[in-house]
Amino acid sequence: MSDALNSFFAAWTMTEDEGRDDQIASAFGNTVYYVDPRTEAPLSDMAALCGYVGQFLPMCPPGARVEVADPVDVNSGHARATVNFIMSDEMRQQGQYFADLDANGKITRLVGFVGKGAE
Repeated sequence: MSDALNSFFAAWTMTEDEGRDDQIASAFGNTVYYVDPRTEAPLSDMAALCGYVGQFLPMCPPGARVEVADPVDVNSGHARATVNFIMSDEMRQQGQYFADLDANGKITRLVGFVGKGAE
């Protein structure tokens, strides 16, 4: 059930638009809803989501990567993942993402927050 999250975040550092867009689309089900602290408003269509993700890599230094930390918690069609945005050894940020998943394990709603919250 965590494959869709891994696939979606792996797309963030793909250089080819078509391959990246296809990978993002394969991670989502019939419904698209995405929001994080940097979106101006929730994104509710695939073209907007692909455009948003496509803006990430050009802003990054060479070698930047995005990694979903293990384990991804899954519970009754919902998932929680910690995602590491690694620009360099000195510069990184974590995000906490909460997903609704369809019966096939595809993302239908993904909400991201900066950091991991209270620990």
